[in-house]
Amino acid sequence: MAPAKLVAATPLPKTYEDLDGAQGREVFFRPQRYRAQDLSPLNCTVVVRADDLAVECSLYNVSQNGVAFELPNGLSFDLGDVVNDLEVRFDSHVAFRGEARVGSLREIDDVRIAGVSFVDFLLDMDTFMQVRDLRKFSEQPHNSLSPDGQPWRFDGMDRYKSLVSEYALFLADSERKMDDLEGRLAFNVVHGDSNSPARESLIGWVHREFAPEVIRYTESIDAVSRGVPASHLPGLRNFTERHLQDYFMKAPWMHRARFKPFGYPGDYEVMRFFYERNFEGTSLFGKAFHYATIQCKTAQAVCKRKDLVKRQLQQIVESRSGSDKPVRILSVAAGPAQELFELLGEVKDLDVPLDVVLFDQDKSALTYAYSRLKPLVERRFPKQVRLLYLHESIKRLLRDRQIFAEFGPFDGIFSSGLYDYLAPTTATVLTKSLFARLAPGGALYIANMVPESPNRWVMEHLLDWRLTHRSRGELMEIGRRAAPSAPIRILEEETGVNPFIELVRE
Repeated sequence: MAPAKLVAATPLPKTYEDLDGAQGREVFFRPQRYRAQDLSPLNCTVVVRADDLAVECSLYNVSQNGVAFELPNGLSFDLGDVVNDLEVRFDSHVAFRGEARVGSLREIDDVRIAGVSFVDFLLDMDTFMQVRDLRKFSEQPHNSLSPDGQPWRFDGMDRYKSLVSEYALFLADSERKMDDLEGRLAFNVVHGDSNSPARESLIGWVHREFAPEVIRYTESIDAVSRGVPASHLPGLRNFTERHLQDYFMKAPWMHRARFKPFGYPGDYEVMRFFYERNFEGTSLFGKAFHYATIQCKTAQAVCKRKDLVKRQLQQIVESRSGSDKPVRILSVAAGPAQELFELLGEVKDLDVPLDVVLFDQDKSALTYAYSRLKPLVERRFPKQVRLLYLHESIKRLLRDRQIFAEFGPFDGIFSSGLYDYLAPTTATVLTKSLFARLAPGGALYIANMVPESPNRWVMEHLLDWRLTHRSRGELMEIGRRAAPSAPIRILEEETGVNPFIELVRE
């Protein structure tokens, strides 16, 4: 016979009155009291009726079984009195009307307070707390359901609204289809770093099928957004963001430009997306939209102006071929120095010394340029090329006319993106200062986005990226004021969106 096992006794459940509590075995409950301020914004009042007179009193506090209220002059009670007709109101709602018995009389801050208990009645406070919450919610302006109170509401511009709404539907459908396609493709085809026939075919499909529609919608919406009244701009921006922001933020370059981790939108990482990383994103749709928006004219103008600078640099270098005297170049707001990186990587021979000063206020941009240019120069032209990286503020650039004096004179000075942010007077003063740093025969090249750039609505309404656009005439006028006697001409990059002026020092 097996030995008996000891089994722990299961404790019996306690009865309700045996539960431990702050009062031991005794349970005391008092209904929660709500002061008038707890019920705000409800207007809470107590009305006492007697002898055909109705006296309105301010509520002090209220609970399920009673109410306390201020006694105005001329109204008094004794303990134990029964008030035959007492009414409690929350706004227009009558919460109670009937008999109440006086249970307390006191004075608080020189105000007489009477406390009464309802006779045979319990007030449903939960209901009126819900009324309070609804009133509080509805009185917040941003919770208004009226179309007139919505931040996206503005009159007119029906074509703009139609195009933005249609664009949002197009992007929603495109994302759904691309999500389906991404599920059918191998991971490395969509997200791999190396090219393959499948990946090239995928990018080609995006280029043919998707990018042209993105460009068409972008330019059409930009065209109808021109001349919008200033009073409409807040509503227009909100309307645009509500429809399109989620899609646009899936393009990495737009996300970076919008949130500005370095404090400004067009940092060197954004430029890198344009130059060399045009198929980036966490999904196929994100990559496709990133790619397609970089095909739009404003982004392409950044790429094409880089090509123009590279061509002009090459011409300057070739014009001095065989000389022992260094060709001296200054790049103002150099960023990643992509044009120089490409030129030094592509040129077969360099039979003239080349000294380049790269100026930027962004230390990270100069660090990136240095990390690419240093090994390239050491590998290809260790004796011919010297690079100097100058990290200084734009403020000093604009105020100190001697900032480059120790490095010049220069045969070529380039500024591709800085003038898009300068006021006319500042731009003229800087141009004069830079022109003074040119050697005889040297040329100064200054670029500026033109007002007809067809992607302004995207930059301004979705990316919070505002430029100082200038017409070619305005850009020429800056050059004439800075150097009245200098030959000056317009140079166009291929998109026609980001022209340069060339000023030559004779």
